[in-house]
Amino acid sequence: MTEARIPTKTQNEVVPECETLVQKDIQAESKCVVLWRKFKSRPMSEWVLLIMSCICSALLMGYVYGIGALFLEMRDSFGTSRAETSLVQSVTIGITCCGGFISPLAASVVGIGNMCIIGTCVACCAIVGGSFIYNLSVIIITIGVMGGLGLCNMFAILFIAVGKTFKDTYNAALSALLVGGGFGYFLFPFLNVFMMQRYGWRGVFLIHGGLLLNFIPLGMYYRIILKADSSPGKNKKCSDHSYFQSHISLWKDPVHITFFICLILRSVPLGLLNYFMLDIAAYKNFDAVTGSLFLSSVGLGNIVGRVLVLVSRPFIKMDPVKEYSLDVLLAGLTIYCIGLVDTYALMLTFCFMFGVPYGMLSSTANIAVFSIAGINRYPTALGIYNTGLGIGFGIAGPIGGFIKDNVRSYNHILYGFASICTLSGLCLLVVFIYFSRKKKKVDLTTQSIELTFT
Repeated sequence: MTEARIPTKTQNEVVPECETLVQKDIQAESKCVVLWRKFKSRPMSEWVLLIMSCICSALLMGYVYGIGALFLEMRDSFGTSRAETSLVQSVTIGITCCGGFISPLAASVVGIGNMCIIGTCVACCAIVGGSFIYNLSVIIITIGVMGGLGLCNMFAILFIAVGKTFKDTYNAALSALLVGGGFGYFLFPFLNVFMMQRYGWRGVFLIHGGLLLNFIPLGMYYRIILKADSSPGKNKKCSDHSYFQSHISLWKDPVHITFFICLILRSVPLGLLNYFMLDIAAYKNFDAVTGSLFLSSVGLGNIVGRVLVLVSRPFIKMDPVKEYSLDVLLAGLTIYCIGLVDTYALMLTFCFMFGVPYGMLSSTANIAVFSIAGINRYPTALGIYNTGLGIGFGIAGPIGGFIKDNVRSYNHILYGFASICTLSGLCLLVVFIYFSRKKKKVDLTTQSIELTFT
């Protein structure tokens, strides 16, 4: 019998490969240095734009997620059910996220700065006007629907303006913008409770309406700094053939379909904790101030998670979709732990631990969308992602409130939604691994056929 010979590489073959790897590392390092120099050597006007955008992002996210701190006071004031009261925040977040479909198109027609100013005027008028209304249904329409329509433009404009200014270093600028929003998420739930104790929940809405007016000078600054597109006609086309083609191809992609379904499923448990954290704290015999501290602890963990993604991105070689799936899975496990514990220290700890994967998946999601869609389909996929996010957060409040109005224990609700979140992450991970291996086999078969014919 002849012995099977395992092909080995000679020294002459190994050395060039090592040299190639070293050259790639040097090129990657030099590329990072060049990008850092470009980022550092930018004019002061662009730095001011980024700082102002981060501050306004903190104000917007602080308002949207800080409404949860007003939940108990609003429910007692109107004497309504949890499902009805939660609609104020659910509709606000849902429309704010779903507006990602319309806002870029409207901004291309009206202008980035003008759209920011218009959206701010609509949102602030709705928020301030809604604070004087004594009917919950009308408040949902004014603060939720009308306010959300204004906020969706303000939210989208931040990313459009930063992306237009920081094209070469967009990832770093985007991370700064997301961290700014995380700070607002951390600060305002706790501040809202203290303001509510002095001014009432109506006064808190008035204060937020005034704070969000800071978007008007930001919009004016955008008008000065950002140059108008030299070919506006291209941006104004609503019936672009490639747009519809990208939609069709995305909805034929099983990984994208699974990602979209899992996005809605994981958004419902995350929204549940944001909306009902103070009610969960009351169920576990904590006061409103402590409940707002738990919500702020989630916000602090959210910041840490976003910063971890920013710092670890150059070193992690894992596929973004896998990373995102694991973050969702970990978030589900921490929700389960929140249902298990009852003491102050453990609640504070697990709220923080829940915030970390929550922040990580929020930052990784855009990268995962890019990995699935590619550069040509990314704008369309991002719009679909924001819509799915809006649907998930929009239905979270009514579903969670309806279940709690009919089920006594919050712990059982948390266990159920934790299972949904965990299984959604696991499902996406399994589907992605399966189709990735299938694609690799097809690629290897294609390569072998090409080699055979050559």
